[in-house]
Amino acid sequence: MRLLIAASSFTFKVAPDPGQAPGATGIQSAINVIAVYALLACLAGFLLGGAVWAVGGRVGNEHTAVGGKIGMAVAVGVAFLIGAAAAILQFAYGLG
Repeated sequence: MRLLIAASSFTFKVAPDPGQAPGATGIQSAINVIAVYALLACLAGFLLGGAVWAVGGRVGNEHTAVGGKIGMAVAVGVAFLIGAAAAILQFAYGLG
């Protein structure tokens, strides 16, 4: 019983320190490169969505025009999530 009481008073503490992790700067650089490519893909998706919307609207195909609008909205949403990812994760970490 005494062991159980001693174990219940133990608390875990997590304090991440990227300066102490080996290879942290390399991983951070890789994450930044991935974010750049993802944002470029969002830009391409936004431009392609606009083109599809324009062509679909011009030829009278509403289904294609709506698909272009959705593509543009998805590209904007993904770009927002890429930009806000660090703040969202930091907020979630702060809740714990």
